[in-house]
Parts: sequence; structure tokens; C-alpha cells
Amino acid sequence: MNAGFILWCLTKVLDRVQNIYHKLIKDWARQVGFDLVGIAPAEVADNGQALRSYLERGYQGSMNYLERNIAQRLDPCKLMPTARSIICVALNYYAPEPDSVETVGNSDKQYGKIARYAWGEDYHNVVKQRLHQLADLIRKQVGPKIKLRCFVDTAPLLEKAHAARAGLGWIGKNSLLLNEQFGSWLVLGEIVTDLELEYDQPVADKCGDCQLCLESCPTGALLEPRILEARRCISYLTIEAKHEIPAQLQGKTGNWLFGCDICQNVCPYNQKPQATNKAEFHPRPRWCRIELQEILQMSEEQFQKRFAGNCLQRAGWEHMLHNAKITLQNREHKQ
Repeated sequence: MNAGFILWCLTKVLDRVQNIYHKLIKDWARQVGFDLVGIAPAEVADNGQALRSYLERGYQGSMNYLERNIAQRLDPCKLMPTARSIICVALNYYAPEPDSVETVGNSDKQYGKIARYAWGEDYHNVVKQRLHQLADLIRKQVGPKIKLRCFVDTAPLLEKAHAARAGLGWIGKNSLLLNEQFGSWLVLGEIVTDLELEYDQPVADKCGDCQLCLESCPTGALLEPRILEARRCISYLTIEAKHEIPAQLQGKTGNWLFGCDICQNVCPYNQKPQATNKAEFHPRPRWCRIELQEILQMSEEQFQKRFAGNCLQRAGWEHMLHNAKITLQNREHKQ
């Protein structure tokens, strides 16, 4: 038999297998609860120079971890030498504001605003649990020798870039992943695997001429489309920064106690949000409705107990005390 014909047959069989697993993995991902799933090649990211330029300008602020493991961050094969595919998933975390959350100015008590993703359980745990469930399903169906590594947010992996390459959405001008169905109310996760799979295609950038996110940022953190200077970002200042909020920016952080949703709230793709069906993301009053004076009177032990299992622990007790003082000052200046 002709060797070329045999090779052609083997290629067709391999393509068929890849196509079957591609569909099955998507079915399994939805089975464990993911709202979006796509598959990207485990290839070097094409925005390496942009990342290096960003870091050279110091836009990352005190997030020094971004400067480490750049080679791994750009090349998934540095994390897994035999990597062939990246299974990219997303969960919609959008939840309507509960009746129990006081609107600023409508109560004698003074509350600070919390970014919507932190109203429920820590998304790292929620996504990671489902990722491991998906990985177990793949091993069970494909074989135990398949290599799979699960990642959520904190790993040196350019998750938004890979998610965009996998067709989950496009990178919006606010630097977040945007999806036509869910907007930017998404948390992401990845499974890097040595399994050869069929890849999804990226979707077109649909931001058009819209500049609402850039124009609405009170601190001017969005220097240009998709370029976020963390040192001016309210989310960074209230969560990640290793220092107190600079005096020149304190009055611009408004009522935000933890994080910020302004650039998401104004986005046209977020105007008709689909509420999450994940119970873990449903708002908890003890986490989404926080009185500023209560924070200021908390001991570190009380803080850890109150926010166990929630993203607010990430900021830390001392940082949250500082945030509460600034937020209280901003509220009083408006009155």
C-alpha cells in the first residue's frame, strides 16, 4: 500500500479523534457548570512585546509577580513541555443587586461599595473545583495517562489572551474579556493538556468606536484602549497595592471600598446582563453590604472570620481599614 495514502488515512483518523474529543470536552465542561468553553493551541502568546513594554513602564505597580516567570507567562510549554492544547472556560458571575444592599445616600448608615465579583464565594475556589471535576471526567473518558494542569488567575498564564484565542470573546478596551452574551461579568480558568485537540477560532473585536470605559474611569487608569495603568486603577489601589492610596487619588476612589465596576457598568455589552445560575455567586449580605464604621472597629481576627471564603480577604485587614477611612472621607465630603 502507498505510504502517502497510509499517512493520509492516519491524518484523517487523527482529525476525527480530535473533533470528537473537542465536542465531548465542551459537553463535559457544560456538564460541570461552565458557561463558556473553548480550546486554544498551547502556543507562545503573540503579545509578548506588549507585555514587556507594559512592565518596563511600571504600569503593573507593586504587582511584582508579573515580572517573574515571563517566559512561562508567554509560553504554556514552559509550564508543561508536552502541552498541545489549552481548554479555556468561563463562569458568569453577574448577580442583580439584592434588596438588602442599601443605595449610597439612602441610609443613615454609611456603606462602601464592593466589586460585584466579591458578593459571593471566592471565585478562585468556585472555578478551581469545577476545573478539577472537568479534568477528572477527561481522565476517566480519555485515559489516566493524559496530562492535565488546572489554572485559575494566579498562575503565570495569560488567561485573557488564551481565552480570546479560544473564541470565548475579545479583549475589550477596558482590558477585560468581553462576550456578546455575558458581557465582561466573567471569571476565567484553564486546563493545559498534552491532548491534541481541534481548536476554536477567535471572534472579532466588537468594541468599535466606543470609548465609554476610558471616558468613565475617574482616575484615568485606562491610558488608551486595552492599556490599564494599575497604579491609577481603583481595583488595584483598594486590593493589590502594597501601599496606601496616594493622596492625589484618594478623592477619586469615591465610595469604592473593595474593587471597582465602573468600566464594566458603562459598557454597552453589560447593559442587559444575564443573571448567574451559580449559587456560589449569589450575593451574601455579610459580604456585599458592609458598613464602613463596622470595618473600622474590626479586629484582625474578626475580619478574617467575617470574610472567610470571600475575596475580600485578599486585600488584608490593614489595607481594608485604610480603604474604609478613605471611603468614609469621600462620602463625608460629598454631603
